[in-house]
Amino acid sequence: MIVECRNISKSFGGIHALKNASLTLNDGEIRALLGGNGSGKSTLIKVASGLIRADAGEIFIDGKPAKITSPKASKRLGIVSTAQELSILPNLTVGENITLCSIPRRRTGLVDRGAIRARSLAVLEKLGIADVIDTPVGSLPVNKQYLIEFAKAMYQSFDILLIDEITSALYREDVAVVRSILNEYRAQGKIILLISHRLQEIYDMCDSVTVMRNGEIIETCDLQTADEQYLLSLMIGEDYRGVRESDRSEHAGELSQEAFITVSGLPIPKYGTAVDLTVRKGEIIGVAGLQGHGQSDIVRALHGMNGPVRITMNGSPVTIKDPIQAVKHGIAFVSGDRENEGAFKRHDLAANISAVCDIVLRRRLNSVEEALRSVNTKYDSEQQNITSLSGGNQQKVLFGRWMQTQPQLLLADDPSKGIDMQARGEMRSLLYSMADQGTAMIIVSSDEEELALLCADRSNAKVIVMYEGQIVRTLRGAEVTRQNITAATLANGGKNG
Repeated sequence: MIVECRNISKSFGGIHALKNASLTLNDGEIRALLGGNGSGKSTLIKVASGLIRADAGEIFIDGKPAKITSPKASKRLGIVSTAQELSILPNLTVGENITLCSIPRRRTGLVDRGAIRARSLAVLEKLGIADVIDTPVGSLPVNKQYLIEFAKAMYQSFDILLIDEITSALYREDVAVVRSILNEYRAQGKIILLISHRLQEIYDMCDSVTVMRNGEIIETCDLQTADEQYLLSLMIGEDYRGVRESDRSEHAGELSQEAFITVSGLPIPKYGTAVDLTVRKGEIIGVAGLQGHGQSDIVRALHGMNGPVRITMNGSPVTIKDPIQAVKHGIAFVSGDRENEGAFKRHDLAANISAVCDIVLRRRLNSVEEALRSVNTKYDSEQQNITSLSGGNQQKVLFGRWMQTQPQLLLADDPSKGIDMQARGEMRSLLYSMADQGTAMIIVSSDEEELALLCADRSNAKVIVMYEGQIVRTLRGAEVTRQNITAATLANGGKNG
């Protein structure tokens, strides 16, 4: 089977999301689609899956024009896609969600619940999460919700699978399972098109990569011959070496000896453990670990999201009862789950970026435009709905929302999820600038490479590694490498250091 996209174009208002985009996919191939936020990747997948119609261009399957006018038409042609923004219903069980696109029914027309269970169980067993079959999806952690999104696609019959950024929410062990399943599909002759911002995943999982920029196809490369620097240069349109070097300040950052926040016995409920932390002004603390080992508990507890927590701030005892009180004490929280915890989807950019200042702090922004520009958001108007932006630009708005509060402590739970390489570099530069001005921060990330880039060789930064609710290792300076972080997350890193 051969799939060809020929000269696909699509505009939204005055923005050209796709400009004569053309690519060819062959059976038994896993192709990565790489590009910055707003480069057209998701738009191309939405056109191929029938979610939106192209303004111009055609799609051919084995040389024949494919009339894709709706998701149903796409599925009839053997094309199935996953959604970057979850398309699951949180009140339904996992089994019900998986079979939602093709609900088994009895001859009487009634829903066949036995078939729902049997068929969804077969998919979940391959993913290694059969135990959640009867669990309402809304009660699952985000990484498992994205596995269910993938399971929905697995359940359907397809020849072409389009995967839009589901791995950004997954931990390393989840990605390994997905990689194994995709290898099976490749061996069966399926065509896989995968969007990911994690270059290591692209090299591990894919055969080739198509790079997009500003709605155009720039180049398609064999991953055995294209190195990381070359791909990133294609993606941003210039030599990437200068960008990588500019991520870091000229100096490594000086660490204040003044303890800003100390906390003893911060509970990790799942394991019945507790951790002690000292956070200094201007300190960057990265938090790594296998999924569910207590990383998120740290930042959420400190923001008052898990009930009252007692801390010492600037030498004085403080009880943080809830997030509103946390904000009033200068503690900000950025979530990587913009769908459920970040974006006010019915509101415009101005309302989204000013929400915390307006509602909690009762302080109006001097300039919405300046606030959006401070995080390099690509947009047309302050009045456009936040959902009209690419996923990465939505995340920038949410990040900018908290920057306007001028926080003393920034807490973040996977904030770079779904953000492209260049935007991550911009975010690191912003974090360094804040740290230089005395803002402390605790940054949880499921991406070891991102933590290494953020914290390596800086005197004001370290990475703590969680395992089963305990801090098992602390890495500083030259110790902060992706390899060392990975080893420590597997409990091979020794004791706290």
